[in-house]
Amino acid sequence: MTRGPERGRPSQTILEECHRLIDAGYSEIQLLGQIVNHWQDPSPAKLSFAELLARVAEVSGVRRVRFITSHPRYFTPDIVQAIDAHPALCDQIHLPVQSGSSRVLARMLRGYTRDEYLEKINCIRAAKRAISISTDIIVGFCGESDEDFEQTVELLDTVEYDQVFAFKYSTRPNTPAAGYEDSIAEEEKGRRLAELHERQRQIQLRRYQALVGQEFEVLVESFQPRLHQAVGRTTSNRVVNFPGDPEWIGHYLNVRVTAAGPNSLVGVRADQAWSGHDATR
Repeated sequence: MTRGPERGRPSQTILEECHRLIDAGYSEIQLLGQIVNHWQDPSPAKLSFAELLARVAEVSGVRRVRFITSHPRYFTPDIVQAIDAHPALCDQIHLPVQSGSSRVLARMLRGYTRDEYLEKINCIRAAKRAISISTDIIVGFCGESDEDFEQTVELLDTVEYDQVFAFKYSTRPNTPAAGYEDSIAEEEKGRRLAELHERQRQIQLRRYQALVGQEFEVLVESFQPRLHQAVGRTTSNRVVNFPGDPEWIGHYLNVRVTAAGPNSLVGVRADQAWSGHDATR
């Protein structure tokens, strides 16, 4: 509501832009929308969002396709089916839950319950490919009780997200919540946020450490001169740091993971030959 009414671009113009980007030398495309999976094709083609994903993934020269941000209310199994069917669609989904309490979700007007959200998660976990899941969470929403917050913390253990973006609630204009009493003290919001971050840090550390010894293709995005490290990103959106060279920026390389922290991986280059593919300029 703070951003005004939704608008959807025609599928034809989206695909034409994808072709122009590929011709210009790009190889990774991200479909961006505030509620990207609620996109509705205004053109005669009337493609569904899953069909659009498939069309973009089939554009010659596309190596990676991402999309953000999905809304659980409009997340459907055909999106997971598209990811399974098209290797260019990255094995990563950002699905903001905001709260683990159905009572709070109702006050937020999110349009789904905790159980309904978990049904979406189960659908993703049932995919043929292992799909990384990240989320957004708000703590201290108007009227959030201790029990409501504990349900959110418990949700972390149930889902085991690969990444969580968590924030303290603050009033936004032109929203129904702006009429609610902001009843949670800032000190308590901070305490809840710190507890949530610590629980997620433990989960991420465990999940990342399980990747040690595995090999991933990374797109090198930057170089850290002080550490002489290349910084790349896997298809599952995990950051990997490894000894490298600034000339590697924009290339796809295979990297073997040798260590892991709660927020990133450490590795070594596994292949010695250039991939031959330039990436996003």
